[in-house]
Amino acid sequence: MALTSIGTVRAAVVLWITVASVWAGGLEGAWKGTWTKNGDSLPVTVTFVNATSGYSGSFDSDPLQVTGIPFSHVEETSGRVRFLLQSDDSITVFDGLLKGDSISGTLTEGNVKGVFEMTRGVPAAVGIRERDVTFSNGGVTLAGTLLLPETPRRHSAALFLQGSGAEGRWANHYLARKFAESGIAALIYDKRGAGKSTGDWKTAGFDALAEDASAGVRFLRSLPEVDAGRVGIYGHSQGGTFAPLVASRLGNLRFVIASAASGISPADCEIYSVDHSIGLSRLPPAERSDAEGYVRELVHVAYRNRDHTALDAMAEKFRGRSWFFAPPAPDNSFWTIARLTAQFDPLKYWRQVRVPVLLLYGGHDERVPPVQSAEAIQEALRKTGNRQVTVKTFANADHTFAIVDPPHRGGWSRHVPDYAEVLTNWVLSLK
Repeated sequence: MALTSIGTVRAAVVLWITVASVWAGGLEGAWKGTWTKNGDSLPVTVTFVNATSGYSGSFDSDPLQVTGIPFSHVEETSGRVRFLLQSDDSITVFDGLLKGDSISGTLTEGNVKGVFEMTRGVPAAVGIRERDVTFSNGGVTLAGTLLLPETPRRHSAALFLQGSGAEGRWANHYLARKFAESGIAALIYDKRGAGKSTGDWKTAGFDALAEDASAGVRFLRSLPEVDAGRVGIYGHSQGGTFAPLVASRLGNLRFVIASAASGISPADCEIYSVDHSIGLSRLPPAERSDAEGYVRELVHVAYRNRDHTALDAMAEKFRGRSWFFAPPAPDNSFWTIARLTAQFDPLKYWRQVRVPVLLLYGGHDERVPPVQSAEAIQEALRKTGNRQVTVKTFANADHTFAIVDPPHRGGWSRHVPDYAEVLTNWVLSLK
């Protein structure tokens, strides 16, 4: 699904790691090394903290463009250690032995086998400060993290919007750190109803999410470390799609960065996304016709309030087909969010944006049509005289800016290496 079910910009793998510990110093500290599967080695940094409540931990990886991805559970019992990182995609099991300042062993992810090795080390110092903050939008409290450069002056700043689903601040942590390391303050926060934020994203349309973001911008502008006249926003996927709504409400942002933003209606974008997810173009002609009709009927029911009768009949008829997927359950948030966002017209709000805009797309985006969206948004901006538009397309990337050729084929997904640099250099170029 597209705008109502995507935006978990980069899904973390699930790690269930068992380490036989023979070193009395335990796991606390930073570990650097590689995880290797199918001959593909991934550089990682793993950090463990030991508090009165027990161990916690997280990992970073530049090729994955993630930082601070938390393990949901870390446990050490009689020298054996287990830690779990939650996701929907897979479970990778690491079994290893801790000897002095090194851990090495084997990993298993389904039928894929591999090895890992890590060495205790000290992470390189970075010139940024992080602190937890909260701000409010009416009765909703948003919890986040503020990342500040260490230089003692007022900085440009960026608020990071979320994609769809229960996206927490961790999803933008990597980019926020790159911004702060470049001298740009950054605010990331848990979407309403996710992490430590109150409210409920499952019943929130773009209007509510835009009000949350507007409250975040006002909070940033109130800080003594931030230049109130140089605050902008960044949004990916769903966040990039409703970014112009935020900009139109605030009116005086310094910049808007929209990554993988849809320039078409939510219903049409959903069709594009689902068609790609089931491999519509690769189906035989007869199968393609049936699948195409089913997908469009589903979208009509969700976004255009059509009766379920025809959809239910089609689901029963096509059940068992290779491409078939059942409609979401009646209580699934997909239906509510589809109704709440059905009337959203992104171009209406882009026509109200007067500030510099950076649009970014992957040439192989499977969730949002990149060429059609970029052209529509540029035309909307031109119609009202905004010529301050930069478009960057990464030809060999997908919706999350992962490299598609060569495909990782059981190895680790890689992302375009200069994505963060393009963003920060563009912001720093604004006078």
